[in-house]
Amino acid sequence: MKKLFVRTVTGMVYVAVIVLAMTLHPYAYLTLFMLVVGLSLHEFHTLIWHNNGTEASTLYPPKNFSRWLEIAGGIYLFAASFFYASGRMSEIIYAPYLLFLIFILIAGLYHKRENPVNRWAMTLFLQFYCAGLFSMLNFVMFDPVDKTYHPYYGLLIFIFIWLNDTGAYIVGTAFGKHRLFPRVSPMKSWEGFAGGLVIAWIAALALAGSYPEVSWYHWTAFATMIVVFGTWGDLVESLIKRTYGVKDSGTLLPGHGGILDRFDSMMLATPAIWLYLRLFIQS
Repeated sequence: MKKLFVRTVTGMVYVAVIVLAMTLHPYAYLTLFMLVVGLSLHEFHTLIWHNNGTEASTLYPPKNFSRWLEIAGGIYLFAASFFYASGRMSEIIYAPYLLFLIFILIAGLYHKRENPVNRWAMTLFLQFYCAGLFSMLNFVMFDPVDKTYHPYYGLLIFIFIWLNDTGAYIVGTAFGKHRLFPRVSPMKSWEGFAGGLVIAWIAALALAGSYPEVSWYHWTAFATMIVVFGTWGDLVESLIKRTYGVKDSGTLLPGHGGILDRFDSMMLATPAIWLYLRLFIQS
């Protein structure tokens, strides 16, 4: 009962912070997600280099300077994407980040390690996974033409993910028998996936009735893509955790695990929704 209470309170605070930051002001959203990107990179570093007994943890334990430089680089990429997507800066704002990536490659020449390619690969993967995917949210939050701030599509990504998680948990717990991806996540079931998808469809049709300027088939496609890509995002993070032999990516959020545990679904859903918006709604 205590664990359920802690999980519920943490979840309510998490939802409130996300909604308030995204709707209050663009800079409130920017501040929150710069923090999220930094924490996710720190969390991933800790996950890789401080777990016990895995081969990957011996690739390179980065020094504090390298670790904080990589975290700063990821935060900069998110901020740069915000200012570019909002029309406040041109593409030149990405130049320092490009120089950062070049520096990472050059620095590898001077590190006396057995396999510097692994170092490069892991660093670049962390930047893509924890900073690049998060940065795509900026291009959903700002209109591509007039550059105005519209948090609603971004909020809908989170809302559909939360609805999907709730439906999948309830239906999967009650009726789940057929495993969705047992090699990666033994607890997920096809029944739970279907339950989450149906809940998302119901919400999409309700939104279509309230906001008819967007056709119902766009709403249902929107919901479907978020559920499908969100599930893949969850599975990707599950595979990462299974590789490093941990249950949660961190302990920052009591009852929920770490930052990556809470944002894994949106990290793949967001690029998919950005592409859908550009092709079919904002074209």
